[in-house]
Amino acid sequence: MSKWSDERADHEDEAIEAFLTAHFPAPLLEDQANLSDYSGSEEDISGAEHETINALVSEASEQFTSSKGTLGLAIDFVILAEELAGHDDWLAGFDPTITVNDILDRYDSMAKSSLTLKRGDVREGIRTFHNELIELFREDLNRTNFPSSPGHHTGEWERYDDMLELAFRLSRDGRYVAAQKLFDLGLERLESSEYERRDPPFEDPFLKILRDYERKAPNEQGGSAYQALCYGYVKAEWPHLSLRASKVRTGSSRQQRYGDIDGYHGPDLMISVEVKDRVIDASNVSAELGTMMKVAENTTAIAVAICTEVGADARQTLEEAGVRVIDDAGLERQLRLWDYHKQNRALHGMVHFFANIEENPDGVQRLLRFVSTVDPDNRVLDHLIDPDTQTSLDQT
Repeated sequence: MSKWSDERADHEDEAIEAFLTAHFPAPLLEDQANLSDYSGSEEDISGAEHETINALVSEASEQFTSSKGTLGLAIDFVILAEELAGHDDWLAGFDPTITVNDILDRYDSMAKSSLTLKRGDVREGIRTFHNELIELFREDLNRTNFPSSPGHHTGEWERYDDMLELAFRLSRDGRYVAAQKLFDLGLERLESSEYERRDPPFEDPFLKILRDYERKAPNEQGGSAYQALCYGYVKAEWPHLSLRASKVRTGSSRQQRYGDIDGYHGPDLMISVEVKDRVIDASNVSAELGTMMKVAENTTAIAVAICTEVGADARQTLEEAGVRVIDDAGLERQLRLWDYHKQNRALHGMVHFFANIEENPDGVQRLLRFVSTVDPDNRVLDHLIDPDTQTSLDQT
């Protein structure tokens, strides 16, 4: 079958055709291959029936302004008539004289809260059709503003019995065309709920540094890469604090600091962080982090130990002393929740540490070369020196 309308996306046309296939007989659908080219002069549908189709669509459009669900009700009536037509030749052809009274005289109305018609052993109701339409519009067609309250609309069908009358007057060909036009009305009037997606997606630069960046290099002090990483983390996690830090291997006591990184709000020490690029266990916890335990016990600051790995006994010792413990695994869990801009803030903090605290231009360039492989459009790469230029500088 050819596509009904060029205005529809392929997936929309396929979803609508799947719905109609369930309610219109296969031979009829095969005959409708050219109905998308329908005009008032087409032999299968008369001008009078064309006017009836337009009247139904126009009424649905007018009612849509005050109640979106009435669009579904119009389609319900069309499908109800078509399902009954499969068992009753009275509904096979176009009959402009059919009235609501004729319909209710011919069929028994079986439900009080909806419209269910019965004749002989055949029984069809609009509630089932409306449930199908809700799923079709909201799920397959991405029109999530199509109302999801079937009982409200199907229960008020009598208010819209003029649309019922028009749907029952149509021939089987006419109902197929009417259904297609009503779907086009819905696609036009209901906003598609498209999910915003950035292409290409944002990178995770700081997370990738944590996972993959080599922490040792010939021209860098041992532990400086990890301390730079932790400085960037603290900078992004506590952006409201003023940070104090010194070069690696500079004693904090000589600098009148408590930890490797101290965070102040005005004159008040709010956080003190000790960084250890090593495994901390019961054998070395006191020697490596005894100062942090004293900070936790004797100040009002938040004491934090950031370590590559912390054993269970050492963690218990630290936490009992009031020290918050963050290892690489915990840090990774946090970074997964950071958006690109927060990760980028941390990255810039790491660059700042290498450039202005550690004062190691080689460390800066090595970090930037890594960033160029994981986030090639990052603006921090404005500071990356071309390898040929770097070679010339090294030779002077």
